[in-house]
Amino acid sequence: MLIVHDPARVKVAVAPVFSEEASGVRVEDFAKQENAVAAINGGGFMDEGGIGKGGMPLGIVIKDGKLLNGGLSSAQPIVGFDQNNQLVVGTMTGQECLDRGIRDAVSFGPTFIVNGKAMEVAGSGGGLNPRTVLGQRADGAVLMLVIDGRQSHSIGATYKDCIDVMLQYGAVNAANLDGGSSATMVLNNEIINKPCSLYGPRYLPDGWLVTRAES
Repeated sequence: MLIVHDPARVKVAVAPVFSEEASGVRVEDFAKQENAVAAINGGGFMDEGGIGKGGMPLGIVIKDGKLLNGGLSSAQPIVGFDQNNQLVVGTMTGQECLDRGIRDAVSFGPTFIVNGKAMEVAGSGGGLNPRTVLGQRADGAVLMLVIDGRQSHSIGATYKDCIDVMLQYGAVNAANLDGGSSATMVLNNEIINKPCSLYGPRYLPDGWLVTRAES
């Protein structure tokens, strides 16, 4: 669990181009390129057979208030921050995101906690798996959680496990990000968890950064 006390420092990083043919960017490279303190993986992406190039996101991607992927009228699950640095989770269209003043967002789910209330979540993805979760406390601090899985030291976590941990840390809003072999946390240019990918760190279209505090 990484706790970021200033939510304004949490921003989306994106690959140079979104395309099925293009390769994405590894989480550690997102961090290096932006000189970030820390980074985690972001939203979903096209991943044919689990060995995709990671260059094409699924759903909405917003960076600096600009809609980079996803349609204006199609509703998608989003995880993002508005101009007031408040975490917004749920389902919205691209236009609704722009109207709501979303500054940075990716698409994934399910939503775990809304206004302090745990959501009822079910489905095939709810078993034991590596997880990445983004949440926010009432004081604005951002909670970044990455849980290893599919390995001897950690079999993974269920949706309920993630909700319980987020509630324990005081999250009032929280949502699931892409997990599995993508679940990665970088701190000071080092991967500090143990991703389960057999092929090394995954290439991804987007991620979440913790930028350096302005001196």
